[in-house]
Amino acid sequence: MVPLVEDQIHRHYVEVEEQRCRQLEAKYAKNPKTRGKKVKRREIPKPWTRSGPHALCQDPEFLILVDEYDYKLSDAGFVQYCASRGVLHVAGEAGSVRWRFFRDHRKNQKQFMAEPFFRFAEEHGGKRYQYTAEEMETHWKIILLGRAVLQDAWELYAKERDTRQPKLPKTQRPSARSRATKAPARRPQQGRLPF
Repeated sequence: MVPLVEDQIHRHYVEVEEQRCRQLEAKYAKNPKTRGKKVKRREIPKPWTRSGPHALCQDPEFLILVDEYDYKLSDAGFVQYCASRGVLHVAGEAGSVRWRFFRDHRKNQKQFMAEPFFRFAEEHGGKRYQYTAEEMETHWKIILLGRAVLQDAWELYAKERDTRQPKLPKTQRPSARSRATKAPARRPQQGRLPF
């Protein structure tokens, strides 16, 4: 399970603060008077948290910081949930190259850049425009934002799914031993009907 979206966003800002402090410490290390001086790390509050139990993150500046995903476009309930929340469009049409690329969120930027589907615009007037390197970088950011949107929706979907399915306490769950010791079903005697 990957970290929550809000934790991934927060982690980025903590890393920025850590990098700032390390740079200052490296600068101090060059001066014999300040060598070994440690910089006090500032406490970084979470820049974004859900405003409500069903709130999706709407800020692209925060969404672009999400880089771990475990959503499943193979889960029909999740696909339906995304459609009802108005976020499914980011993945394109089911079964398309775009959809397959979103479904396998392990695919990286190099694979994205090599995919002809993404490198060329749709044919118009018998010609196909090839995107520039800069346009491809922008398209890659759009993919990352789409993945983050799906991950955010996945968190809410999983939370709602888990609350709808009540779990039995351990004392009420059948143990493996009790399932194995159940009496076998009776077989009808030969020549006799089972009823």
